[in-house]
Amino acid sequence: MTHFPTQSFSEGALIFSAGDAASHLYFIQSGTVEMVNAQGVVFAEVAQGQTFGEAAILKGGIRSATVRAKGPVTCTLMGTQEACELLQTYSPLLVTIVEALLLQQSMQNTMRHG
Repeated sequence: MTHFPTQSFSEGALIFSAGDAASHLYFIQSGTVEMVNAQGVVFAEVAQGQTFGEAAILKGGIRSATVRAKGPVTCTLMGTQEACELLQTYSPLLVTIVEALLLQQSMQNTMRHG
């Protein structure tokens, strides 16, 4: 993952907002982020070694939550196009499977968080 750009965020920095167009998948190199629903309630934390913004690999995806840094955070970013190309190198079927899983996850999140 060394050829992907990194970006650092200071404590409390807004990484993206619900409703934004999804353009990147984020890999947390250090720190923790908070996922915030439409009511302003933190419903999840994502820490070092984990990812967020997975819906970014769906073309035309829209962010369903707001994400902000909980302390200093450094992320590696992978663009939508790069993610799709990487998945295609393994198997074109893998793209379809990932899209289906992400759709299912989105529906479950909507049912859980309204």
